[in-house]
Amino acid sequence: MVRRYLGVGAALVVLILVLSLTQDNFLRYSNIMNILRTNAVLFVVAVGLTFVIVSQGLDLSVGSMVALGGVFLASMLEAGVPAWPAILLTIMACTFLGALINGGLIAYGGLNFFVVTLGMLQLLRGAALVLSNGVTKSTIAHEPVQWLGDGFVAGFPMPVVIAILVGIVGYVVMRWTRFGRSVYAVGGNEVAARLSGVNVKAVRFSVYAIAALTAGIAAVMLTGRLTSSQPVSGALGLELSAAAAVLLGGASFAGGSGTIAGTAIGVLFLGILANGITLAGVPSYWQGIATGVVLVAAIALDRFRSR
Repeated sequence: MVRRYLGVGAALVVLILVLSLTQDNFLRYSNIMNILRTNAVLFVVAVGLTFVIVSQGLDLSVGSMVALGGVFLASMLEAGVPAWPAILLTIMACTFLGALINGGLIAYGGLNFFVVTLGMLQLLRGAALVLSNGVTKSTIAHEPVQWLGDGFVAGFPMPVVIAILVGIVGYVVMRWTRFGRSVYAVGGNEVAARLSGVNVKAVRFSVYAIAALTAGIAAVMLTGRLTSSQPVSGALGLELSAAAAVLLGGASFAGGSGTIAGTAIGVLFLGILANGITLAGVPSYWQGIATGVVLVAAIALDRFRSR
């Protein structure tokens, strides 16, 4: 399993060395913290997506779920709901939607995951626009939300702390629990998993619920960081970046492989690449092109490894 992400690990080391030699500000503590803080949301979403991809699925709706979660949170705060209950309700609502629609239709309805989650991508983004009337809602007056998105604990960025905790929980679940082994079994060979007693439908239902749960957490973090909900541009393209990170980390669309540690390496690679582009003075819109190239390369690598 480790060999699957040695390639991107080596590429990450080379990228760090190149940027260290060419960009004076790269190794500064403030820049390193900036890389970790700005990619914390991506990592949290990618952790949930790792479960889905390992089970031989894909969730294209996680970016829209983050956008809708942010609008839902801002709307509740605007209506006078206290911050902490609003945060918990947002995470619960996202989890419920992902489990009920994505998990239900794919696991128990037998529908194709690509069709369902692509439809959900549009549905959730549209719901975010309807709920907000297409208007950005400010959350700047609500300190707990800001703290979770852009605050500090013991001098360390709170979003990074949340991302580390989510990563640890995800790693433990995948590495040392029966459910984690079942996810690998379903992704590796669904028929064999069913014959060995694994409840395949329950596993598929659960992985989409987990992806929605992490999207809900990410929605709170992103809304706090931006101090507002952005139904149009919020979390746009996040699902593709998360998928690229998971694939770079050694997972495969064929299922049965991938780790949270590998996903972390993939996220770091994308984050450092984007940071290097910024430090080099290249216009920010080139970051999208770079991410697209990396995604295509990751899919090609996945295909090569499968052969």
